[in-house]
Amino acid sequence: MPQTELTAVAELVGRVLGSDMSAFSMLDRDWQWLTARCGVDVKKMPREHSFCGRVVDTNEVVIIPDTQADPAYRDHPLVTGVPNIAAYIGMPVVVHGEDGRDVLAGSLCAVFTKPRAFSEADVLELQKLAAIAAALVGSRLTAMELANLALERQDGLRRLGQLHRQLGQAERIAGIGSWRLDLADNHIHWSEQVYAIYDLPTAHTPSLEEAMNFYPDRSRAILSDAIALAVDQGRAFDEEADFISATGRPKRVRCMGELQLQGGKPVALIGVFQDITARYEMEQALRRSATTDELTGLTNRAGFNRALSEAIMTARRDTQSFALLLIDLDGFKAVNDSLGHLRGDQMLQTVAMVLQLPYLAGQICARLGGDEFAIITQGLDETALASLAHALGNDLRHDIDTADGASLAVSGTIGISWFEPGLTERDLLRRADAALYHGKRTERGTVTTFCHSIDHSVCRGE
Repeated sequence: MPQTELTAVAELVGRVLGSDMSAFSMLDRDWQWLTARCGVDVKKMPREHSFCGRVVDTNEVVIIPDTQADPAYRDHPLVTGVPNIAAYIGMPVVVHGEDGRDVLAGSLCAVFTKPRAFSEADVLELQKLAAIAAALVGSRLTAMELANLALERQDGLRRLGQLHRQLGQAERIAGIGSWRLDLADNHIHWSEQVYAIYDLPTAHTPSLEEAMNFYPDRSRAILSDAIALAVDQGRAFDEEADFISATGRPKRVRCMGELQLQGGKPVALIGVFQDITARYEMEQALRRSATTDELTGLTNRAGFNRALSEAIMTARRDTQSFALLLIDLDGFKAVNDSLGHLRGDQMLQTVAMVLQLPYLAGQICARLGGDEFAIITQGLDETALASLAHALGNDLRHDIDTADGASLAVSGTIGISWFEPGLTERDLLRRADAALYHGKRTERGTVTTFCHSIDHSVCRGE
């Protein structure tokens, strides 16, 4: 069996579905053989304990979102004991024979240690990967047959043509193309799907230098280094990179490659090339949503905490200082109580617009919760920061008209703390908080910078 390639498919299953374990298995009467696996140590297990046995027996996809809720599996030894399977999805791997008969080669599965719901998209992705596994198994079987039937040249050519069509179909299904770089002359060989990812006609194969120019500078440097290490040291590589196609479309691609030896000497690099733009954009959107405040679009508390830690590490490394501003809105409770939470939310969105004004570009602005905001400023001296804080204080002042013709005044009190060597995140927040509440206690809507004469306990006793 094509061990390396099937292992790559198992690893793709883990990446695409986010599973803890994944494997391609073949089964006989007594045993399940884990031919390719990721996150699994064992090479075989009794068939009677095999989840994949049900896939092979039924020749259908098997989906178990929660083994504990499934009477047939809650007492299963692989559920109650190691590896503590909590969710499972398995897809039959069917090789289409030349005689029109299908051969069930095994099962491609993903295993999770926590319960997990499976969408139609999950099933479709696993089905695509199972098609690739089937193509790989089928290609190896076909290659073995061709070796035995070498004298029957015409029949061999027909089989080879069928193999290419089968692999091409699998590439199109999965959005994966294969490539080869001859080391003797740097000549490139691409499958049709690589041309499709590049948005190039198959009649034009670029040189290696031209092909690398489709990558922005940083991505090109990463791939160039990976190729050089593969050639010089035999290191396989697996890199994700930004990419601009021939039609100007920005994409995210994954490039995998390894050295091919002939007679013990390197002759080529071979690998696969995949368009992962959709997956990458989804991951980025999820990452942004995890660190973005839904109401204001600013960084949320989790994102702020991470940014503050990074700012402190950078300041310690570069022996530079930066400032933390904490902002508390004055009069916001009266807006909520008098005009309702909808008007209060609009007020918070107005504050967010202020924190996105041009003079705050490049600074990290966050909503910590309620009517509390924070700014991490970098690259400013005391004079520039004082000017910024003064402008910010003015821009945070608003008069909100009420139904009875009166108005409610809203402002922002600002507390500032400068980073000093030895301070932790907690120290910096405590100092800014002390300055903030000193300002609220003495005169709301003002800016106060922390100094050691400020008694934190008194300020908090407002």
